[in-house]
Amino acid sequence: MTMTARRISCAVIACLMSAVASAHHSFAAEFLGDQTLKIEGTVSEVWFKNPHVRYYIEIQNDDGETETWDVRTSSPTILVRRGWNRETISEGDKVIVEGYLGRDGRKLLSLIKIELPDGTVLHHSY
Repeated sequence: MTMTARRISCAVIACLMSAVASAHHSFAAEFLGDQTLKIEGTVSEVWFKNPHVRYYIEIQNDDGETETWDVRTSSPTILVRRGWNRETISEGDKVIVEGYLGRDGRKLLSLIKIELPDGTVLHHSY
């Protein structure tokens, strides 16, 4: 194989790999884009890591039982660029969350907006 053919092959492989990497996963595979839910509860855990920041929110359901909801956002890098940081939302914070509902009855939300204890509302968009 000549040097030119080798370079072209490497360029093609790099392009194909970048397409796979950018695909990541589909929003529609995990969430219902036409169904939202608002919950109010207490942050029990903050997961400020890749690939998505997660906030675990404990709520009281209609039967008085405690449920934990997994609220997902974008990557930490994207949130930091928007002014958020690891301390923006902390364990123990009482919050109101609105998000797209997870598929298959899972207690999972894709964050649309969150109201913090001081009344600040943070909007999330991808």
